[in-house]
Amino acid sequence: MILHEKYFYKARQKCKLIHMAGLRAHHNFSESGRLPQAGCKIALSADESRHLCGSLRARSGEAVDVFDLSGTVFRCRIVEASQKACLVEVVSRAAVCATGTRVYLAQCLPKGRVFDEIVRQCVELGAAGIVPIVSERSVFRSAAEDMAGKFSKWRARVIEAVKQSANFVKFDIRTPRSLGDFFDSCGEFDLRLVASLEPDALPILGALGNALGGGATVEKACILVGPEGDLSDSEYARARQNSFLPVKLGENVMKCDTAAACAVGVARAFFGNGRA
Repeated sequence: MILHEKYFYKARQKCKLIHMAGLRAHHNFSESGRLPQAGCKIALSADESRHLCGSLRARSGEAVDVFDLSGTVFRCRIVEASQKACLVEVVSRAAVCATGTRVYLAQCLPKGRVFDEIVRQCVELGAAGIVPIVSERSVFRSAAEDMAGKFSKWRARVIEAVKQSANFVKFDIRTPRSLGDFFDSCGEFDLRLVASLEPDALPILGALGNALGGGATVEKACILVGPEGDLSDSEYARARQNSFLPVKLGENVMKCDTAAACAVGVARAFFGNGRA
């Protein structure tokens, strides 16, 4: 087999693997004001069409899951595979909702684009949502134009993560708030943990096991993770006062994005990855 034949053979095999994993595309159904029924045709945006038919090399007749970030997914068939305006036909509609314990991450905002990556990881791991926290050591600008841009970027990360993970459950991104405001409104969580470097912190698996002792159930769990530089002593004390149990994620000191992924991943694995 000559060189260019080997190249195209590998490319075809790669495409087969991508298609076996399933094709997914995002569409904003709120613009039309109603959800389509079986038999309706949907024209995907230029960006989605280019990604689906260009990058993934989707072809007419192939199945694709079209999602809208609200927990609804449409099983569709590609009618016209165009990189400019891909046309799909709705075959069926399904509502996807979480079951079991819902795990939230309360993440103190780090500098730069680190939080964007944390959002993506949370969606892929199956977290129910994320609460951006402004703590003493957070670097954060709250101007209206900055917030609009931040939410736009976070939404883009959610879309990327859904395409990767096929996790169509609605992901809840809360409005950024101070740590004090968060503590004042954290009563919705019946299990509260804080990732801690304190010497008396319990291993996270032990803390999760204790929470389910005696047949107890946990509907909503929240894990608080500090920013770069960690929480201050006074913030740790305030967390304890609000029933946040200090837990350690291992013997190593992690960056905040690593700690966030570790904590959410362990909790999700412990409680089970329920989805219906």
